[in-house]
Amino acid sequence: MDMKKNSFIVEILIGIAVVLFLTMILYPKFVSIVRKSHEATTRANLTALRTAIAVYYGDNNGNFPENLAEALTKDGKYVKYIPDVYCPPYHDKNNQITTEPTGDSGKWAYQTKDSETRQQGEFWIDCSHKDTNGIVWSEY
Repeated sequence: MDMKKNSFIVEILIGIAVVLFLTMILYPKFVSIVRKSHEATTRANLTALRTAIAVYYGDNNGNFPENLAEALTKDGKYVKYIPDVYCPPYHDKNNQITTEPTGDSGKWAYQTKDSETRQQGEFWIDCSHKDTNGIVWSEY
């Protein structure tokens, strides 16, 4: 009887060890997949907002909006809401738009007037970190 108990306990311990081993191998892959999906969503959101700005510009005789969030979401004509920007793991999710980018706020950035480095109407991600492809977020 003791022999059966011992072999049963050994089998359970081996099963637990196998599960733990597989978890150790697969967990980093899972984290990587989740991060890449967040990055793809942020890039898609960036494209959608740039498109909405371009349509607004066309609808308003070549004028960019002053208050971007209000102009794009009014009556849901261009977008229903400002989607999240998320640059994992460096910044938390948010849907804020800054017109005074710091270079690493983790927010959407919008240029309201021409400057030495950017033109009015430009829209980008205000983040100096790199994504999983090695591209700096602000270069998208």
